[in-house]
Amino acid sequence: MQRLKPAIVFVLAFLAYFHFAPADPANWQQVTRLALAISLSEGHADIDRYAGFTQDEAFFEGHYYADKPPGLSLLAVPFVALAKHGIGGDDKLALTLAILGVVSLTSALATMLVYLIALKFGASDRAAVFASCSLALGTPFFGWSTTLFVHPVTGSALIFALAIVVWSRGRTEAWRGLLLGLLLGYLMVMDLTAAPAAAMIGLYFLLDGRRPSFPWRRLWTGAIGGLVGILPLLIYNDLVFHSPFRLGYAEVVGFTGMKQGFFGIGMPDPGALLQILGGIRRGLLPLSPVLVLVPYGLFRMFRAPGRRDLAIVATGVMLAFLLINASYYYWDGGGSTGPRHVVAMLPTAAVALAFAWPKSRIWQGIDLLLLAVSLVISVICVSVYMFMNAGVENPFFGYIVPMFFSEQRYWQALPILVEWAGFAMLFWWPSGSQRDELAARPLDTPREIELQQ
Repeated sequence: MQRLKPAIVFVLAFLAYFHFAPADPANWQQVTRLALAISLSEGHADIDRYAGFTQDEAFFEGHYYADKPPGLSLLAVPFVALAKHGIGGDDKLALTLAILGVVSLTSALATMLVYLIALKFGASDRAAVFASCSLALGTPFFGWSTTLFVHPVTGSALIFALAIVVWSRGRTEAWRGLLLGLLLGYLMVMDLTAAPAAAMIGLYFLLDGRRPSFPWRRLWTGAIGGLVGILPLLIYNDLVFHSPFRLGYAEVVGFTGMKQGFFGIGMPDPGALLQILGGIRRGLLPLSPVLVLVPYGLFRMFRAPGRRDLAIVATGVMLAFLLINASYYYWDGGGSTGPRHVVAMLPTAAVALAFAWPKSRIWQGIDLLLLAVSLVISVICVSVYMFMNAGVENPFFGYIVPMFFSEQRYWQALPILVEWAGFAMLFWWPSGSQRDELAARPLDTPREIELQQ
């Protein structure tokens, strides 16, 4: 059973996303990304015939194009081609396959990696299950993993990169640097706001404390991989906008705030940051109370020498997304349930949750209560609407909850009890390891660090 747990975590997460996808096929941003994938599958890049169905678009030399970087749409091309040209399905089937094959799949893999990374750094098995369940079903990561939005894929790519680094400690194979560079480079093809987080993970890879000299081999293999990874963006920009460095955002239609600062990003606004974290309209913590445990988890990681580097990187990744979001002109994400721009940091935050699991039975009960509330809130949100109207001041109680009960959405949500029961079974299933009797104990002795590395 113990060896099967990572696979079961993956399956439970994927089945939950599968059940609720796709969310609102008519959403502008989903239409834009799907339109680009369909156009690319047909051999062109313009989205002219979909221009009337979205306002997330760029206009250049008489044609409409996606204003977003093309990375997510490129990944969706095989699934769209299967739906449109293989099966002969409609746009909704193409969207569903694209979401399941790109977003839901990577999100479920990220959930599994959170479980494995937590174990790798000495968390108890129950703590690792607690963290993976929180991410998969107890945060907005759940709802956005049923959409063709880039945020969960960005977060998944970052946790994939972190896993490469963690399992490369003390190793010298060139393919590891190439793979990491390729992943982080392609991340820029999907989401440019991930650049600071990607840079921190790349630096974490280079500064392997076990190496006595500067890791030149890691540097050049990572650089080669990064250049190859980012090439699709440069080629796409050159073909569409006649310059490798000209982005679709430069030609965006409407959205005048994108003309301010660096494509809408200026200086961080403390008021926006507070709203992102705790506001009723777009706050993260009201939608996922279990995340209040993240700072405590980071604190415990900082106290253990074997986890300190990981804690620094995790903190940096989270701060990068929070500050960029608070600096953005459209920080509220427009039509969004919760602050969608920080969803990419949630897999990294979930790793810290594993180390917030306490020893005291009373505090464990409080942690489980926070998780239970988060699970209920998340399934209500994903059952009703992830694309909240920008004008609704109290989306959850003012719109989502009334819709959940008035339209009897709870029948649609009922199957999620299977996934909840599955995670509960994993949580209570005996692991056969004495380590499970300890709750995220400090990893601080040389022998323990050696065993875990």
